[in-house]
Amino acid sequence: MIKHKEYIKIWGFIISLFITGIGYGQTPYMSQSFVATNFFNPAAVGFGDNNQFQSFYRNQFSGVGDPFRTVGVGVDFALFKNEDNDYFNNFGLGLQGVSDQVLNGILQKNEITLSLANRVFLNRDRTSYLALGISSTFITRNLDRSALTFGDQYNSGRLFNSSSLETIGDYPAKFSTNGGLLYSFVSPDMFIQAGGSTYYINRSSSTQTYGNVNQSFQFISTLNIERQILDKNTFFVHANYQNRLEAEFFYVGGAWGLPIQTYNDNNNRFYIGCFYRSQDALVPYLGLLYNKYKIGMTYDIYNNKMTQSNLRPQTLEFTLSTYLGRNISKNLKSIFN
Repeated sequence: MIKHKEYIKIWGFIISLFITGIGYGQTPYMSQSFVATNFFNPAAVGFGDNNQFQSFYRNQFSGVGDPFRTVGVGVDFALFKNEDNDYFNNFGLGLQGVSDQVLNGILQKNEITLSLANRVFLNRDRTSYLALGISSTFITRNLDRSALTFGDQYNSGRLFNSSSLETIGDYPAKFSTNGGLLYSFVSPDMFIQAGGSTYYINRSSSTQTYGNVNQSFQFISTLNIERQILDKNTFFVHANYQNRLEAEFFYVGGAWGLPIQTYNDNNNRFYIGCFYRSQDALVPYLGLLYNKYKIGMTYDIYNNKMTQSNLRPQTLEFTLSTYLGRNISKNLKSIFN
């Protein structure tokens, strides 16, 4: 049963989610968001059996030069986890850092995000819970002017007019907020996770921008299910819907988990699967869950307008996660958790 004080916590966080509508937030673009939920939903931080470290590297469209690179690292911690609550914490804290680099670092955006989450258990066994989270992000953007050259810089006899390079100003730093809601259930043979987060995209205008800058609320919803079948084998399904400023799409797929060791109930598995991003790409996936490490790799096979030209975009993404502890749960060891 949910206590009266816990209802107050729920409504307090719902109000805080409404307040986040005045903020500005962005999230990274990934093919393996299902193993990096903390980067997309602040309600996911701090509620695993152990503290976690997560990282990813994505090299997007490398076949047409070096246009986009994204690197991210994150840690999350359980707060107030002790004997008084039987080591089931109600609060979690997360810290994530993301760096987006355009054209080999000519334009670079860096973000540092601090997330706080609170959960309320929905049953006495504490196998299911509802969590709410908020986060705050500090964002900076830097332009390497030394790597840019404009034609009017070569004009001779220029006395009064500035070159295009000299008119480019600095990008101001800014803060953002983000809110999320997440439901989780775990048992010895199943893991379920479903939720969503809302944030606001703010595209800064400048004196060089004369058109209207599009600003709008953005939304991400996620569903993760992994089920144990056929004697230590598992199968998982992941689906998400993202409504971003630059695109609206769904991403869906699954993978089969093949056991590679089963001693001491330490179910290590090798995953092979595939995903589909609507009107964009087919994404094969390879993953490894070994002891306290999770490793993943995806390769995006594009089927969009870019492939109709002579361009051959290639996108590789790598993820690495590890637990910062030795707690062993009797419940399913999932790629998601």
